[in-house]
Amino acid sequence: SYNCELPIIMNLLSLLLVATFYVSKTTQAFSTAGTGVTRKSRCQTSRTDADTNTKQSSTTQLQAGLFGNLFGKKEEEAYDPSVPKRIMDIKCDSIKSGGLRFALGLFFIGQQGTPVKGSWKANQASDGVLDMYYVDNSAMFSVHLTDKLIFVDRYGQPSLQYQLQESLILHRFLDELQTLAFEGDDIEQENRLVVLSDVENGIEDARTKLPARQEQ
Repeated sequence: SYNCELPIIMNLLSLLLVATFYVSKTTQAFSTAGTGVTRKSRCQTSRTDADTNTKQSSTTQLQAGLFGNLFGKKEEEAYDPSVPKRIMDIKCDSIKSGGLRFALGLFFIGQQGTPVKGSWKANQASDGVLDMYYVDNSAMFSVHLTDKLIFVDRYGQPSLQYQLQESLILHRFLDELQTLAFEGDDIEQENRLVVLSDVENGIEDARTKLPARQEQ
């Protein structure tokens, strides 16, 4: 009985081993295929992410360049409104500071209503300095009288309206200096309130520092 059952048992063991071998190979094949798909997916995902990041970076740079240039957004330098900007200067051979300050003070008082009443406020800050304040408080200018120089400085951050009105006032200021320096044939040179170093071009050189004249 034992001898009859032994061949059957051996056949069953052989079939079991064969079945185990095929199951192992099939599992390995599916595992390898799954790993391949996973790696491929990861490569595609990484490539897609890289492309997306590159496109986003390029878009950001393009927008920054386009809108930055369009609207002029640049890093602004620090601005100190207490530091004056020189508008013009006129060299002189002589200045009678007291008389000239008085004459120009009256002139600027007469300009306070330009172009309308209350547009400007004139003020004599100190000896040799005349200030003019504009109604919008964006800026002001000062006329300085020294022994050999007349110069005009601006303080603040001027609005467009201020700049237009300042130009108008300063053109008239140069007209007044022209009158004081040259008109009146009976006035001796030593008695004039101001004698310019450059008689021919002093006033006109200063005028070139201003925008073109536009009277209102």
